[in-house]
Amino acid sequence: MKIHIITPFWRVHLAQTLIHYYEPMGIEWYPIVAPKEDIPFDRDWIHPIKVEELLPKNNCSRKFNDFLDTQEVIDDDYYGFMCDDNMYEPGFFDVIRQQTTKILIVSAYRGDSIPRDGSAPHGTDILKITSLKGIKISRIDFCQYIIKGEIFKQNRFDPVNKVSDGIYAVNLRLKYPNDIVFLPDSYVFFNYLQPGRYTTTSTFVKSTWSLPEIIQ
Repeated sequence: MKIHIITPFWRVHLAQTLIHYYEPMGIEWYPIVAPKEDIPFDRDWIHPIKVEELLPKNNCSRKFNDFLDTQEVIDDDYYGFMCDDNMYEPGFFDVIRQQTTKILIVSAYRGDSIPRDGSAPHGTDILKITSLKGIKISRIDFCQYIIKGEIFKQNRFDPVNKVSDGIYAVNLRLKYPNDIVFLPDSYVFFNYLQPGRYTTTSTFVKSTWSLPEIIQ
């Protein structure tokens, strides 16, 4: 069983940083790139997929649909959806590899400060989901669900709705309630690489966490 992480990649200045973090994790990474984001990736575990530019009406989840339309999806492998300024906590995939259920839902730590530049102005409360009723629109992100290929094949993202992450999650809840396992003690870091959001270790949930390192 392999773990495939799909990223609607556009922050080209973070390419080396993402490689730095992902390389030890033993994943297969798929940066979905439009022409202006098409840069060299020289690792055999990185599989860039070239697609058309997003239209003004599109959100980034259209690139997840592009993956479905162009790539082989393995029924029993896991697929995750991760934006290019997010990250996984240390040891995250050690836990994922122990799982067998079709849908996993994890927690999201969202930093300690809201940057003043207006980008990603969401709050810093932790999104910790422990039950089906906690799966709600605007309270869950793409990066919080990891699904088997057989589930991925059966569902598509809304490429124009700005809350497509929540819509997709609610759809999973409604269609597959008995196939969901919650891992509330496993965390993704939301907007981890956004300047000014992670500023102190004093609010961290775990001692194994560290502040982001940007690789030039």
